[in-house]
Amino acid sequence: MQKNLILAVVLSSLVYIGWYSYMEKKLPPPASQSSLEASAAASEAAAGTMQAEMRKAGTAATPAPGNSKILPGTTGKFLIPLRAGRSSYTFFTPNASISAVVYAASAPAELVPQAGSGFFATTFPAVFALKNRTENTMEFAADLPGGVRLTKKFAISPDNGLNSIEITATNTSSKPQDLAPWELTIGPGLGTVESDKRDNAKLCKANYTFSETGRKHPTIAVLKDEPAQSDWVWTGLNNRYFLAALAGGNMQNTRPFRRLEKVGENLKTPTLVVPVPAAELKPGEKRVWEAQFYLGPKDYPLLRKLGLGLDRSVDFGMFAPLAKLANSTLAYLYKLTGNYGVSIILLSLMIQLILTPLSLKSQKSMAIMKKLQPEMQSIQKRYKDDPKRMNQEVMDLYKRHGTNPLGGCLPMLLQIPVFFALFTALRNSWNLNGAPFIFWIKDLSAKDPFYVLPLIMGGIMFLQQHLNPQTSDPSQAAMMKWMPVIFTFMFLTFPSGLVLYWLVNSTWGFAQSMYLQKKMA
Repeated sequence: MQKNLILAVVLSSLVYIGWYSYMEKKLPPPASQSSLEASAAASEAAAGTMQAEMRKAGTAATPAPGNSKILPGTTGKFLIPLRAGRSSYTFFTPNASISAVVYAASAPAELVPQAGSGFFATTFPAVFALKNRTENTMEFAADLPGGVRLTKKFAISPDNGLNSIEITATNTSSKPQDLAPWELTIGPGLGTVESDKRDNAKLCKANYTFSETGRKHPTIAVLKDEPAQSDWVWTGLNNRYFLAALAGGNMQNTRPFRRLEKVGENLKTPTLVVPVPAAELKPGEKRVWEAQFYLGPKDYPLLRKLGLGLDRSVDFGMFAPLAKLANSTLAYLYKLTGNYGVSIILLSLMIQLILTPLSLKSQKSMAIMKKLQPEMQSIQKRYKDDPKRMNQEVMDLYKRHGTNPLGGCLPMLLQIPVFFALFTALRNSWNLNGAPFIFWIKDLSAKDPFYVLPLIMGGIMFLQQHLNPQTSDPSQAAMMKWMPVIFTFMFLTFPSGLVLYWLVNSTWGFAQSMYLQKKMA
């Protein structure tokens, strides 16, 4: 049982960690730029992309309202900048959409991957013009044939919190007017930091949350091509680090769906579509659609503070309560130390101190079981034709030596959820993005550029492996022997924050093994 359990733990760990290693492999990030000047530069680059797309389109000009800005080569179309907190927005006049959002992280992150589509675009057959703007608001207007006046107003939070969008249709004619069905879209895709772009198309997904009777928090579900099955609390796109979500307001009885769009030779990315049914407007009647939206990082404390269940977008894995506790503890330790690397070390040590009695009990039980192997084999050979007598003799052997086969199993099993929870929490932590540790570790969310941490980790795991009691099964012994090598190769491209956590655990385990070996001798 001991041998099978050890093998099961090793294999489950390899599968769990291997999924992230090969399915979500990350690239090293560019040099750190955290100022808004860097954000503005990236916004200009996005604007350049937009200009190129507009030159291809070559459509008619739109009149320029007071403080909008016509850019060279845009054929009369307009890109209007707006800054709020750590974000730099660019609005595209003709379809009154957000054509660029650059968030100033460790390096500027462009959240709108395809400027030509824009976020919160609508499918009205109309060309919008800027009607009014203030420091944090942007209002556009357009006219539909027959006398329907459309306005579209964005109010942007100055501290990167919840924004709002309001779309109004007013019948200015003396006759009833039919407003055809239309759509509000986010996408295709959602941008991210440079270090995560390689696998972003795989990670980006469309979600919605809905309320269930008896549940305190909204339930999150993945959107498919079919419409959502219930009213939603929020719906949007998210990837590892960012979220673009529409929430609240009076659009929650619509049924959003996902539309996959091709972004590469073999890759597709989702567009979130919120369909709005047709409406009849009486003379002078006004119809308003309003909602809040969030466009920024998946900062768990911030999303919890904003409410609406936005924190459900942060993936804490199968052991979410433990992962959330680890995340909160890490944030608290960071307030004390000012360094996330030091905080990870302290968190790892705290957990190991709590688990030390279980670990020592497990290792001690394994050592005793190892010593009893010759006697157990003798009993098995002697009573191979009498299973009942054999089991009785084995149990008597355990009793004489004050041990039992579960003595090493249960402590080990109790540690598995803690390990997986910490692994997931650190893997998806936005706060580690751009967070330096010491010397060459400039970003704990990126791999160690010189592979120092994973190589040290592998060496300590190798030494610990030789100190631990060895299994008598040749195949399992081979698996345990190669485990440090396999883990080292997997951790080479892992975020250095994760490697640091595992390094501390391995060092602690190595020290425990040395102590136990000395005590047992």
